[in-house]
Amino acid sequence: MKKIINYNQAVLASLFLMGLLILFHLSILIGVIFFDYAPIDFLWGGQMKTVEQLLKFEIVSFLISIVFFFLVLIKSKRLNLPKLMDVAHVAMWVLFVIFSLNTLGNLLAKTNFEKVFAIVTGLLAFLMLRIALEKKTKQVKE
Repeated sequence: MKKIINYNQAVLASLFLMGLLILFHLSILIGVIFFDYAPIDFLWGGQMKTVEQLLKFEIVSFLISIVFFFLVLIKSKRLNLPKLMDVAHVAMWVLFVIFSLNTLGNLLAKTNFEKVFAIVTGLLAFLMLRIALEKKTKQVKE
């Protein structure tokens, strides 16, 4: 796997994709809160019944995505918090599992819109695996 993509490329790609996911969740929150637009049928596998339910799930998803983003920053030493390095390393394995399961969930979703996200979550699972496999975190090249 290390020959397919190097560590720094995996970190940059995962930060980019996670940044896009954060923006995606933020745009849904903005749409619901400020514009009274709630695409309930297209999100969460079409399982949301109310706007309030969608809002709760999106807030949690937004916050969790930010935490994931910061864990990758910590693991890659772009955010220097050495006491959290072990937590960040374990988190990469957890993220690999979460994104793998999310990929399966997206493939089984009712809407094609969500099925497309299986590509993103599958790629994120692959990237998290690559990052998790890195035993010693390399120093970021400036």
